[in-house]
Amino acid sequence: MIVRWLIGFLVGLAVALLIVFFADPNRRMMGVGKNEHFFQNKPTEYWAKGLQDPSPKDHLETQNRLKAGGAEAVPVLIDLLRSPGGSDWAAAEVRWQAAEILGQIGPAATPAVPALTAALKDSDPHVRTVAATALGQIGKEAASAAPQLIEMLKTEDCLLAGKALKPLCVGQKELIPALLPLLKDTDPVVRWNAVMIIGKIGQAAKEETPTMVTMLKDEDAKVREHAAEAIGDFGPGGVAGVPALIEALKDKEWRVRRDAARSLGQIGPGAKEALPALGALSKEEDKEVKDAAAKAIRQIGAP
Repeated sequence: MIVRWLIGFLVGLAVALLIVFFADPNRRMMGVGKNEHFFQNKPTEYWAKGLQDPSPKDHLETQNRLKAGGAEAVPVLIDLLRSPGGSDWAAAEVRWQAAEILGQIGPAATPAVPALTAALKDSDPHVRTVAATALGQIGKEAASAAPQLIEMLKTEDCLLAGKALKPLCVGQKELIPALLPLLKDTDPVVRWNAVMIIGKIGQAAKEETPTMVTMLKDEDAKVREHAAEAIGDFGPGGVAGVPALIEALKDKEWRVRRDAARSLGQIGPGAKEALPALGALSKEEDKEVKDAAAKAIRQIGAP
């Protein structure tokens, strides 16, 4: 009798626990069972459900609460970004939303950099896109992701990787050896992205001025444009590129002429020999080129 009663009690208790476990609207017990992180006393499972809510209002509220949570919401967002599901659309949607919110949080989401870097290899292309964008939004604190993004420069995600790298690479001279081989790639998009990133490293990359001078002779106009821009990004340290920039003021593509003029201005007084060539651009038909030349003359100073 006692044994029967005890069995009935335990069965009833188990059923009650299961009901509580699965019916809990805040998914607390489920979160504890899965060892999930909590935000606002609610586990990852709760927030995943909110990001999939069919109600636009509730969906948006979930996104806004996570974004407003800032650093406190980051552990849950990392869980969401790492959630399984492969290429399943609903699961991928949760991952890219998590990456998007991390990017919106910005530098406070620095602890998520490893998870975002791993997401650059996600099976879903949109998750990769949003993860790369988020790393760029976090900024220099996400510099550890730069090598993976450089690898992406050789893929169909080249443009995305280049955009993400721009805010990460400032002063990161150690990235140059990985970028130099890309300057010989057969794809001009890869070449100009690599040139652009070297330029965005800034004055720390000034030793690459001769390399950028070589790239000013590239057959692709966009490569030449970014090479001209890069020399200016080196500031006064790009002075060795002045003769090549003066020659680039005659380039058939107006964007190359414009960026050559801008860069001469950024080099400053060290580019005085360019003043006659810049003055000749006062008759330039393209307004952007003419304006860039006039500004450069002011930056260099009167002879």
